Amino acid sequence: MVEIIFSRAEGYRLVPATGAWGGVSPQGEIVFDFYVERLQNPERMEVEIQKGEIIEKKRYPHPQPLVRESQMGIVLRPDIAKSVGEFLIKYADQALSIGKSES
Repeated sequence: MVEIIFSRAEGYRLVPATGAWGGVSPQGEIVFDFYVERLQNPERMEVEIQKGEIIEKKRYPHPQPLVRESQMGIVLRPDIAKSVGEFLIKYADQALSIGKSES
């Protein structure tokens, strides 16, 4: 039996992600970034106001481009990437089954 104690590093933070982008490095490692996808903030806006109420907003540029803002990069050995992938699939399936049973 081995006792395992979980702790968090001083710089630990919870990072949101809406996707990942990456691939295999020349050294054979899996390298990817977690990103958050969002609309780009406009460079400027024009707002028409009448009697204290906003009548029309014009945003420039229009349409606003989609931005994938990288939150953090990860480098994994292939065996660890596979293990993490299996872990994610297991708990994603569990979370999805909970959602289905509640509907």
